[in-house]
Amino acid sequence: MSRKWERMVRKNSKQINKTRAKQGKAPISTDPDRAEVFKGRSLLLSGFFIVVALFLLFTLTRAEGDNMYWFTTLSYLVVGIFIFFLRRPYLRVSKTTLSKRGLARELNVTAENIKEIVVQSNQVVIEMNGKTPRWVYTKMLNRFDVDAMAVRLKKYADQNNVAFIDKTV
Repeated sequence: MSRKWERMVRKNSKQINKTRAKQGKAPISTDPDRAEVFKGRSLLLSGFFIVVALFLLFTLTRAEGDNMYWFTTLSYLVVGIFIFFLRRPYLRVSKTTLSKRGLARELNVTAENIKEIVVQSNQVVIEMNGKTPRWVYTKMLNRFDVDAMAVRLKKYADQNNVAFIDKTV
């Protein structure tokens, strides 16, 4: 199918699904090639900010400080909570690209730039060509659903001729 035709079908099905949702009916179709997003939690960074806030809180009780110390302590706590609940790391798997959140922007990688995808018992490693660092997603550190991620990445690797190595066995 041409891209224009795909866009028209997607637009029309989206409009019909909105109408059916207002009527209380089930949607007519779902897009099988839509991007799937796997979200985790940033435990280390948010934990670091919360530990710094607690450290400042316990050191402030022994020394007398002005209002700026309290503002600093609360700021570290708010940043830690913000990172834990709102700024979650993710992996978005679409038809031809993989995306993740970088420090200041979204990083996209196409199938041509991926060397291999390695799935181990509690982690997924995406190796890149060249000097680009690898992407590592773990169950323990970032609370990703590695099993569901492995199934989707296997499908992605088959569609785009990327080497897929399964080391769980």
